[in-house]
Amino acid sequence: MMQRRIRRDWETGEEGSLIGRGTLDEMENEAQHVPFFTKLFTLSQVLGALIYRGFRSEKKKKLKILHMMIQLGAFILSIVGLVAVFNFHNARSIPNMYSLHSWIGLITVILFSCQWLVGLLTFLFPGLRPSVRAAYLPLHQFFGLFIFVGAVASCLLGLTEKAIFAVKDYSSLSSEGILINVTGLVLIIFGGLVVYLISQPKFRRQTTEDEVLLTDTVLE
Repeated sequence: MMQRRIRRDWETGEEGSLIGRGTLDEMENEAQHVPFFTKLFTLSQVLGALIYRGFRSEKKKKLKILHMMIQLGAFILSIVGLVAVFNFHNARSIPNMYSLHSWIGLITVILFSCQWLVGLLTFLFPGLRPSVRAAYLPLHQFFGLFIFVGAVASCLLGLTEKAIFAVKDYSSLSSEGILINVTGLVLIIFGGLVVYLISQPKFRRQTTEDEVLLTDTVLE
């Protein structure tokens, strides 16, 4: 039922849909923001964070490069999502950066870009001393988890904001409102599982004997 309503609103530009209100072009910009942040950006972060847990037997150099590429993809997706929502707001003369959702979202993207750049220079820059990498690694891991939690929090605030402004009968437990609430709960559970997997030492990649002998070991 809700899918039919979204499709109808998408085709006709009718007000009141979950994907935004207004003309078709404006709705396209707003509709891009939701999947790029809620799904693609957050999932890309998770893939990058769990790459060392899922492929613990692979060489660390390969995992570093794959980790960096996945996170670069997440950064590109975040930029696409930001551009979409700014275009939507500007087209409808809606103020930008007024809500807590927008503040946390933008701070998360800025921190993520800084994290990616510093990580690239620290872990893939040739000739950097292993002691420097080992010293920075705990900060890199902490901020990675912190940024992921910020992304989840921004998604939850965005869902609530969308429910209040776009679902007219949200307070009466409409089907759209229930779907938004369930999506938020699933996102919380998903985030909790990711934090658990990342924080548990038993899931971390084990350092091989060859890596120890090469004295370029950073436990990840």
